Amino acid sequence: MMKDLENILKEVQKPGRYLGGEWNEIKKNPLRVKAKIALVFPDLYEVGMSYLGQKILYSLLNDNPSILAERVFAPWVDFEQKLRSRNIPLYSLENKIPLDQFDVLGFSLLYELNYTNVLTILDLGHIPLFSAQRDLEHPLIIAGGPAVFNPEPVASIFDLFLVGDGEEAFMEIIEKYITLKEELKEKSAVLKEMAKIKGVYVPSLYTTYQPRNSYLMAVKPDNNAPEKIEKRIRFPFHEAPFPEKIVVPNIKVIFDRVAVEVARGCYHKCRFCQALSIYFPHRVKSPSFVLEKVLESLRLTGYEAASLSSLSVSDYPYLGEVVKTLMTELEKQKISLSLSSLRPRGLSLEVAKNITRVRKTGFTLVPEAGTERLRRVINKDLENNEILEASENAFSQGWRRLKLYFMVGLPTERDEDLEGIVSLVEDVKRIGSKILKSPPNINISVTSFIPKSHTPFQWLKMEDEKILEEKHRFLKSRLRKYRFVKFKNHSLKSSILEAVFSRGDRKLTQVLFQSWKNGARFESWGDLFDFRIWEKAFESKNIDYRLYLEALDRDAVLPWDHIDTGIKKSHLLQEVDKALKEERTLSCLENKCDLCQGCNLSPLLEREFQEQIEIPSAPYSLFGKKAQDIFRYRAIYSKRKNARFISHLDLSNIIQRTFRRANISVVHSEGFHPKMAISYLPALPLGMEGKAEIIEFKSQYLFEGDEFVSHVNKFLPAGVKFLSLKKFKTFKPRLNEEMKTLVYSVDLKSRAAKEALKATCKEKNISAKDDYKKVEKIVDDFLADYKGGNIEKIFPDRKREKLFLYLKHSPHKNIRSQEIVEDILRIKNPVFVMAREKILFASDEKLT
Repeated sequence: MMKDLENILKEVQKPGRYLGGEWNEIKKNPLRVKAKIALVFPDLYEVGMSYLGQKILYSLLNDNPSILAERVFAPWVDFEQKLRSRNIPLYSLENKIPLDQFDVLGFSLLYELNYTNVLTILDLGHIPLFSAQRDLEHPLIIAGGPAVFNPEPVASIFDLFLVGDGEEAFMEIIEKYITLKEELKEKSAVLKEMAKIKGVYVPSLYTTYQPRNSYLMAVKPDNNAPEKIEKRIRFPFHEAPFPEKIVVPNIKVIFDRVAVEVARGCYHKCRFCQALSIYFPHRVKSPSFVLEKVLESLRLTGYEAASLSSLSVSDYPYLGEVVKTLMTELEKQKISLSLSSLRPRGLSLEVAKNITRVRKTGFTLVPEAGTERLRRVINKDLENNEILEASENAFSQGWRRLKLYFMVGLPTERDEDLEGIVSLVEDVKRIGSKILKSPPNINISVTSFIPKSHTPFQWLKMEDEKILEEKHRFLKSRLRKYRFVKFKNHSLKSSILEAVFSRGDRKLTQVLFQSWKNGARFESWGDLFDFRIWEKAFESKNIDYRLYLEALDRDAVLPWDHIDTGIKKSHLLQEVDKALKEERTLSCLENKCDLCQGCNLSPLLEREFQEQIEIPSAPYSLFGKKAQDIFRYRAIYSKRKNARFISHLDLSNIIQRTFRRANISVVHSEGFHPKMAISYLPALPLGMEGKAEIIEFKSQYLFEGDEFVSHVNKFLPAGVKFLSLKKFKTFKPRLNEEMKTLVYSVDLKSRAAKEALKATCKEKNISAKDDYKKVEKIVDDFLADYKGGNIEKIFPDRKREKLFLYLKHSPHKNIRSQEIVEDILRIKNPVFVMAREKILFASDEKLT
């Protein structure tokens, strides 16, 4: 399989998605564990590697020596096609284990539009798609995450769902399943026992029925299954395990940094927000925990950026103190800090100043609605002056780019609410222009409101499609006339599909399956999403999808009513009534539990810790000996095997993070975004090996060559290896100016080269006693006609069975060696049989 896999990687976009071998990857011997678990994220590697939940479970499971946990992501369509054409099963990244050889597949379901990818993953893993088709010889297929709070549209696919916090119950599920699988012979008997675990929902133990006052199918328990599935809640939350040694991707991912969860849940009661119910109640981590995890994780990963993560991080009671304390340490290391989901009220001038001490990270405000009236309807406790004050704080600290998020189609929305969005953007622009002396850049993101399950608005209808189209069109026309505004609106059709499945029932499974069979993939990716596929599937199953968008009877039993979030349904009904009266509800911080009585989880709230906030005492010493002067170093390294599938930009990130992990101090650039000042060779084409690549950097520390190489190689991922280090007296000439010749080779033993040589000789009627003479003749003919001036010499080497190319380096012109090889030998895409052997310099400066 591995040889076939290597050939596939040569033919797909971003092969780095499918390699594994990253820093901090945990690779166990499959023969020495009791259980093999695949942690599956049904989206691209770049998305899944940004998800904190998978990192937590990966660490938690692998901490148990008897359990192996490996990662699986959805393959992009090109890789899927290649796997199918060669009949290669989808595999895990660590040991390349085919999916059907795992004991359990645990899916993270964050988003309804990923459901088609679930089917793709199972099918590529040679696993039957539906639970009823699988027995104990197949892996147990389970799922958790936000989307399982209405699991019905995919209920017949999964064996069971975990409702609630994964780190609270996942290990219990795994251990019980392994025991039951040995004791019982029937899958149905195993699932009945699994259903006794709190938070576990086994769909096969429930039957569907049609409530008298609803189009949507509801479910009821059979076989003594629980009527309600109570979500699992990690408590005390501050004692929950949290990973420090996270996997560092070899390619750029969406959130490419250390992210530490400072709190889970939210105090506020925004009526549109499903996350409130899913993650309720609000629980916080102690400040000492946060400081320790951020600093230790940065040390173990080498990341140049960190973030504090929460649904509403500005409500973290120790935010100002933690940011100030962290930045005192991070500033020394040129590491930036960002905050997720910041409410304007939480952005004090002091927090803004501290965050910008290294570099200005992203700054996002989420007003949701354009007027205070509509914000009262949705219970977003936020006034216009708070938004403007937060904007002023950001601009005064030098931010020039601001992101604002809004929704359209909210209940009771009027024309003046849309005008309010335009006015708010204009006011933010006016403040920015006054402070910055030129208009700021404002990114506006607009989505359509979806009435999600487990929210007060779950009974309301979604706005008609034509009206939503008009609202998007209005905002686009009003805002796009400003050159400082970048307007982005979410696909309306994909929002409609998301709404259908988020409020869906088991009837939708057949629509999902039919759409997937007809080619639906990656519905959240606009370039692949095609709503016509779904329309045909709905029509073929005689289902009117628009009925899922209509208002629901308040007395109806809903498809998700058996999932208990801990927030009472009566409270949700009270909230929707208050919304229509434009009345505000106090947050959990402002209200008393005995007055609210909207939940049964108040004893689990965690808010306060009595402790001193200070940097944890941990040894941090830089490698080498500090000197008075700054030195110039030239390091030679190789990039081989799977590392050749890593791009030049991604490799530069790997090297910088390696230096951070190894405590190598490098001079940084000046300005608002300081980075390690490292010079590189011209980029290698993706897929070409580099046998003696070069970087140059400056440092105020003295390094001995062999000692440096030995030390740094301990912190590099597979495929990259440092070979030597030299110290120079002067800083000139620069690397790019001193290079004279780039030497490349072509492997003439390779199948591609032999086939191309045979075809070329036949075409040109070349005959010779051996391949060496044939190549010589072909090269001579090429050079006789070649008009370019960048070739020094080209010759075949009989002993090493390679063709060598010596190409002149130009600081201002990039030489595409692969095109020259293609012209000579007619090898299609020859980078995979090529290598950059070495670099020749005009003169070798004496070493100190």
